[in-house]
Amino acid sequence: PELRDLENILLAVQMACKTISNLVSRAGLAYSIQNEDDDDDLSFPEGDTNNRRVDNDDDKVGKEKDYNSDGRYYSMKRLDKLSTTVLKNALKFTGTVQMIVPEAKDPVEQPDQHQPGVLIAYDEHNLACLDPLDGSGNADASICTGTVFGVFERGNADKKNKQQHNNQENDASADYDEESLLEAVLQPANKMRAAGYCLYSSATVLVFTLGSSVYGFTLDPQIQEFVLTHDKLTIPSRGNVYSCNEANSEGWQSGWKDYLRNIKLGKGETQERYALRYVGSMVGDIHRTLLYGGVFGYPSDQLHKPQGNLQILYKSSPMAFVVHHAGGKAMDELGGNLLDKRPERIHQKSPCFMGSPKDMDELKQYLTGLRKSLTTDNQE
Repeated sequence: PELRDLENILLAVQMACKTISNLVSRAGLAYSIQNEDDDDDLSFPEGDTNNRRVDNDDDKVGKEKDYNSDGRYYSMKRLDKLSTTVLKNALKFTGTVQMIVPEAKDPVEQPDQHQPGVLIAYDEHNLACLDPLDGSGNADASICTGTVFGVFERGNADKKNKQQHNNQENDASADYDEESLLEAVLQPANKMRAAGYCLYSSATVLVFTLGSSVYGFTLDPQIQEFVLTHDKLTIPSRGNVYSCNEANSEGWQSGWKDYLRNIKLGKGETQERYALRYVGSMVGDIHRTLLYGGVFGYPSDQLHKPQGNLQILYKSSPMAFVVHHAGGKAMDELGGNLLDKRPERIHQKSPCFMGSPKDMDELKQYLTGLRKSLTTDNQE
């Protein structure tokens, strides 16, 4: 009963995920747009997302190409816009939820052109942050993508605005000050009431927690309903897989590099060699880690991404909340608990690591300097 006020937001999310799943599965069919270069025509009319075919236009042949005319760019942009529209419509359908699409104040943190950024949804009781489609660049290659969401209690952060509108019958429809709402959502993951993700892959899997156990539901395509398939999901205490983008290794700090060197050589605590598995889609990589154990990491890259590449508020925090309640751990690059990290800006990024509890405990020794690579010790 105390969680009843979450019902509208969570219902809207699962409804939207069904539609987004259908859009992603049709990505290669519905979005053949290599000859299209009109940004104003990047979204289908509402209710007309099926059976659309883009006609070739001979007048466009010979126009100067740039990266924006690349078919993959347009496919990502179209999917992201559609996913954002689907989520907006599903949330509006509840009749009680409104939305904000905040802009990045720091140009460095501005999402890429094809990315939708984040949706901030709110009603009388809750604030939700949603990433409509993480990993959209993988959709054309039929590689997994996902939707991520986290829900906070609205609390008294915008109490002043409520008082200004206390004569209105419907608090949720009041025109609250946007800045106050954006400030209210800047909370650490340990303040979340619920969080989860929906994975779009060979199956569509919705995984979420309400702050206790973690549950996974798989979409049955025949009845178009989510069916419970992972009851009280628990991450293995250890795994034998690590997941990261090793192309960035030249810019990594020594602790993470030392840890990887040892587990690759079979010189870690388990004396077992770990394997690399990396999809490049955060939701897909963490979902696999949740099921099979191991470590997922996106550290800082001092050459190109000194703050990592994952936004705290609407990417790493919700995923860390899920991993934590599945029995795993999440930390930042200094070994601190990622759930305690409060973002100062909506699009702020931070290095993050999460995975099996024993693997994370071992990693923490390297990140905090308590342990070095055996190779380094031998050289000394």
